[in-house]
Amino acid sequence: MISELFRDDQPLFVGFSDDCFLIGNARRDQLRGVITDYLPMRKRFVSRRLACWSMDGISGRHGQRCSLCRDRWHCTERIRLMMLLEDISPVPRPAVLEIGYASFDALDSFVRDIERADLERTPVRIELKREEGRMSFTFTPES
Repeated sequence: MISELFRDDQPLFVGFSDDCFLIGNARRDQLRGVITDYLPMRKRFVSRRLACWSMDGISGRHGQRCSLCRDRWHCTERIRLMMLLEDISPVPRPAVLEIGYASFDALDSFVRDIERADLERTPVRIELKREEGRMSFTFTPES
């Protein structure tokens, strides 16, 4: 009973299907909400399976420093966005979206204009586009 209190607020994980965001079985052309935090991370896959990861972009899962790891060239750098999404339910829902290198500049220009303290108060619209097989995101502040 007590543990159920914590399950009600689990974040949604945002996936992708074609040119749409995928939240559960629901497809969306865009996401709307606020970014509450963003975290650097790394992931390395072997045969399509997650072999190693770093939740801070500095140390891998076994404590190995990423900068000293012989496999660091095979890792993908990602930014994990912690968000509160609107239009998903009657109240904003916590969600996690991971973006790759192709979207780092777009995120950087969005947060550059906003002080870190104001990030949670700045509504954003996120759209997904594919160009030449690469997926990237755009971040547009909403008023």
